[in-house]
Amino acid sequence: MHALHASFARFGPLKAQSPDLWQGDVALPPALAAFYAQVGPWGETVHASVGPVGISVPGVNVEFPPLHRLWALQAGYRWEGDTGARIADWPEQWLVFADQNADPFILDTRTGQVLFAFHGAGTWDAAVLADDLPTFLAVLASVGNVYQAAGEALEDDDGELRPEHRDAALQAAAAVLGDDEAAGTFFDTLEW
Repeated sequence: MHALHASFARFGPLKAQSPDLWQGDVALPPALAAFYAQVGPWGETVHASVGPVGISVPGVNVEFPPLHRLWALQAGYRWEGDTGARIADWPEQWLVFADQNADPFILDTRTGQVLFAFHGAGTWDAAVLADDLPTFLAVLASVGNVYQAAGEALEDDDGELRPEHRDAALQAAAAVLGDDEAAGTFFDTLEW
């Protein structure tokens, strides 16, 4: 995880966060504890009463909250946001740790796998995106760094990702995963 710190530092302010900031009703998984202690997505403070808001990976809009906000991210997945009632079809071992436009990235605490699901489908049909959290984070960082390096040239005048940057991002993902097909699947999920 320490190697990811430099990559994630390009996406916003980081701060090592102790597990005692966790506010959840379930134990903080060791992989997430390590991520927050060693990488520590913190983010800017937009308003003093809100505090730090977390970081977003450029180009893919995957957002990571700071640890003290992670349990609140479960609202709408683990429990109803307005009533607090537990959502019956959300598996107990699933913990949302990031999202992309409300589509959750989920750590399955039993298997250690990273899953991804689309919200609003009526049922949660989560697919495996990575075998473990460090792999997911390394691939995401590699793609985000390609996008960030492209800057304003990332998209064309119609707001579409330029092919050369898509190809570079795919190559970066494949370099981490060691497999072009797995990189394509990962990247296709992020493009949704």
